[in-house]
Amino acid sequence: MDLSPETLLHNRYRIIKKLGQGGMGAVYLARDLSLESDVAVKVNQTPSEESTTQFLREARLLANLRHPNLPRVIDYFLLEGAQYLVMDFIPGDDLLSKVEREGAQPVELVLRWAEQLGSALKYLHSQNPPVIHRDIKPANIKITPEGQPVLVDFGIAKAANPEQMTAAGAAGYTPGYAPPEQYGTGRTGPYSDQYALAATLYMVLTGQRPVDSVQRVLGKAVLSPAH
Repeated sequence: MDLSPETLLHNRYRIIKKLGQGGMGAVYLARDLSLESDVAVKVNQTPSEESTTQFLREARLLANLRHPNLPRVIDYFLLEGAQYLVMDFIPGDDLLSKVEREGAQPVELVLRWAEQLGSALKYLHSQNPPVIHRDIKPANIKITPEGQPVLVDFGIAKAANPEQMTAAGAAGYTPGYAPPEQYGTGRTGPYSDQYALAATLYMVLTGQRPVDSVQRVLGKAVLSPAH
């Protein structure tokens, strides 16, 4: 069920408009009436145990993270059978939209973004246990009006356990950006995010989506050089 504009949640967040729709729910722009600031409200309306567990895991993973290139979690609550996660609202375009509109981006600019995103990944991977994003791609990187990249959408992130394989239900990947180990029940780790960031930078520099990693492993596709 969609939330209409002016809906008041938790006696604090007034819905302004829907920002996007995904498989588990939607993301809305809202006004935090207590702090008088705009926020993003992510709602999970899928009642399955797997979905609710995954959504709560995302909230807990993000709750203690503090980095300038990552969103902050502000609140989490349950209301009428739905889960709500309130985060910083990150204004600006995502990198996919920016490249589709403007084409390949200048090398100097991409290098600056790469340094900032690399810093965010180093921070995530240095947590105890390490936090693995597992869905880095241009659509999940917002560029603020000040030109800062922010890594968003931790829906399939996880705290790394070297002894644990990825459960089929928790698995997710985007062809072209996901490394081979993310298909099936392989073990993902910091190296998985590093691959995905490299694939993202390739796309931003060339304007072309990278070929699928499994197809490359099988010798059925070859990645064209970026230059």
